[in-house]
Amino acid sequence: EPEDYDGLIVMSTSLNSAETANSLCNRAKEKGLPVVSIGMEMDGIHSVCISNAEGMRDLTEHLISRHGVRKAFFIAGTPDHVDSVARLSVTKETFLKHGIPFGEDDFDYGNWSNGATAEIVKRVIENRGLPDAFICVNDITALAACTMLEELGYNVPEDVIVTGFDNIGEGKIFYPALTTVEQNYKEIGYKACDIIFNELKKRSDGKTVIRDTVNSRMVCGNSCGCEGGDFEEIRIQFCRHTYRKSIFEKLLEQNERVMRQWMADVPNYGAIKETLRGHYGRNHQFEGEGFYIVVNDEYFRDVLSSEEELLKKGIGNNMEALVSLVNGRIVNDLYVDEKTIIPGYRKKDGEQHIYFFMPMHYFEFNYGYVVVTDFPYIIDENQSYPYMEKLQQTIRLMRLNLRLKALYDRDQMTGLYNRFGYENIALPMYEKSLNDRTKVTVMFVDINYMKNINDEYGHLHGDNAIKTVVSAITENISKDSIAVRFGGDEFLIIAPDSSKEGAEKIRDSILLHLNGLNEKKNVPYDISVSIGYVVTDPENRPDADLQDYIREADRQMYEIKKEMHKKNDRRKA
Repeated sequence: EPEDYDGLIVMSTSLNSAETANSLCNRAKEKGLPVVSIGMEMDGIHSVCISNAEGMRDLTEHLISRHGVRKAFFIAGTPDHVDSVARLSVTKETFLKHGIPFGEDDFDYGNWSNGATAEIVKRVIENRGLPDAFICVNDITALAACTMLEELGYNVPEDVIVTGFDNIGEGKIFYPALTTVEQNYKEIGYKACDIIFNELKKRSDGKTVIRDTVNSRMVCGNSCGCEGGDFEEIRIQFCRHTYRKSIFEKLLEQNERVMRQWMADVPNYGAIKETLRGHYGRNHQFEGEGFYIVVNDEYFRDVLSSEEELLKKGIGNNMEALVSLVNGRIVNDLYVDEKTIIPGYRKKDGEQHIYFFMPMHYFEFNYGYVVVTDFPYIIDENQSYPYMEKLQQTIRLMRLNLRLKALYDRDQMTGLYNRFGYENIALPMYEKSLNDRTKVTVMFVDINYMKNINDEYGHLHGDNAIKTVVSAITENISKDSIAVRFGGDEFLIIAPDSSKEGAEKIRDSILLHLNGLNEKKNVPYDISVSIGYVVTDPENRPDADLQDYIREADRQMYEIKKEMHKKNDRRKA
């Protein structure tokens, strides 16, 4: 929530929509927090904006006056984005000022996408021929345009000029280096922080809305045909570090591949946590000394629901730390405070850190986030996006494996564990109880007169009887208990940390549940069960296996069933 922070600086033009940015800034203002919008002006909100005009006008003037451009095509971002609109508008005005036509056919929207930009370049050349210049809304799309032009057999700038906007590092080492426009984000950041600090320190009245602007400036590269610049030195430095960078990238990829291999075989949620913590405890040279993976625990605990189903029904705010790396060491089971959202966070006097929060999501469904502290490799080397993309694939693969395993272990009709589930879930629970010297209840449940129901009323009624008994079982056992469909109309219950009294309580509650349903007479027959149980004795019978106890509970159930049949036979007689 905004009120959990001292102040907010919102990169408004980097968010999905102006509406989202507006809502966030106004929520902070309503809570009395100093807030600054970068890139977009809003009523009553401080802002530091970047003037696209100066740099874009100088670039366009340069193309027209220095290089004689008369036929240009502008590749914009999206129709409603403030930066895209401003850059296109200035380009159009400058061409028209020089008496050069620039109309609706001289631009198209690439939606900030490499693929869409490449298609536009191809289409323009096919339909209209090669223009003098492609003026692109940013450097990323300019690089995409250059790449497509090369594929089509054209050289930049000999055959056609390409320009960008942003002055990113990739544009400097690219050949030819991009002619572009730089936005001074360092100065913008200082101005935004000054506004926040002045309000916090009461140096301003807090009422006057500050509107500040930082001008953009043209950066002349080689993609327009100009020579010079320090790009060769930049490329040399890049090449000097290329081998080291490639080794690091291979090591990072190897770490990710090893983790995916381990995750493919994890049997349950507990093993996921244990495996992830072991992995990051040993391998965190790229994540740094402070690293956290936090997920909504229902995302893993409710694996039988699809992600779409979870999104529709909505899930709670119970977040759990899969990984907490603190000062380079794994700390288990740290509490996740929903306000600080950093597991186990405690502010220390004089200690300063920068935290990067990166969401994990499936389309619009957010199921967790990653926290990176300060500037480790994945942040310093701009690896956060590919890193998060692979991590999310791994996390989702883990959940998918658990989902497939859960479906494999479940009886299709009842949803209870089947024989595979018995071996994978019930047996390990019993083995753990032996190691912990704790008792468990082993209960055997059998439906009475099941053959009669099937013969007289049909198998649909037989299925109904089974589902009714399953409902009675699942509604009267704890979440920690395991229910297994052991045969057609036979069921096994394993209840942990139990006693004779606890076992009888489970038995009686199941019988009462069925009696209540029988009194309502929704079907023309009674549904009843015979139940036998035994409480394990790890102290005196440490060598007994689970099958021994199941046989005892089965024998007890059979004696109860036999006695019930005798009584009913005497009544009929």
